[in-house]
Amino acid sequence: MPFTKELALAVGPHVALDHLLFVFIVLVSPLIDCYWFYPRLRRAVEAGVPGARSRAYFKGILGQWGVTVVVLGLWAWRGRPWWGLGLYAPSPLRLGLGFALTAIVLGLLVAQRRALFARPERFELVRRQVESAVPLLPHTATERQGFRLLAITAGICEETLFRGYVFWYVSVWTGPLFGAAIGTILFGAAHLYLDRRSAVKAGIAGAIMTLLVFVSDALWPAMLLHAAIDLNSGDLAFRALTRKREGDATPGVPAAA
Repeated sequence: MPFTKELALAVGPHVALDHLLFVFIVLVSPLIDCYWFYPRLRRAVEAGVPGARSRAYFKGILGQWGVTVVVLGLWAWRGRPWWGLGLYAPSPLRLGLGFALTAIVLGLLVAQRRALFARPERFELVRRQVESAVPLLPHTATERQGFRLLAITAGICEETLFRGYVFWYVSVWTGPLFGAAIGTILFGAAHLYLDRRSAVKAGIAGAIMTLLVFVSDALWPAMLLHAAIDLNSGDLAFRALTRKREGDATPGVPAAA
């Protein structure tokens, strides 16, 4: 199964394209985000370019799915077993346990939302916490729809790439525990284009996803939780930013919603 010491032997050795994909996922793509994509988006937003965020969401969705399709294509071409990526049906008991833990975390997210809506003045704290990501976060109802698609894409694609492919690639040399740790660090580092705090938070979230994959022996619960966290974060940020801009005093309900 995905997290066993027999992983490297069962799935197979690296080929040249594996090395290229790994470097692109953990180094080239984060550098593009840090030095081109995000600065370009920030400048466009500051200049008031219409549709800048929506186009960024589309490019992000297209890029993530593009890399994921290449990874899946290589995996199928090499005849590797899908359990090596965590894309299969494990034992019902382990999968059920994974979804049960996911439900617990989702319950905590719901409780957090309720507490926030009960104290609407805390939306100012949310706004300050997302300050570094403001150019990327949705500010209109249309942008919110695009961000939702991006969040779902991230839940599927980033889990496949990091908790699936990157984990396998590193584990061939290090074993599963170090592979999981290194993969988590690399996942956090991929978010440095925002700031260090965002990278640390992403690393913590990545550790939770990794634990879910260990428990469930598959990516499905982690995909669900990842998408849910991004959807919740985007929605709360949208509400906080819109309340700030519009001066709406209705608890948790932005004027532009």
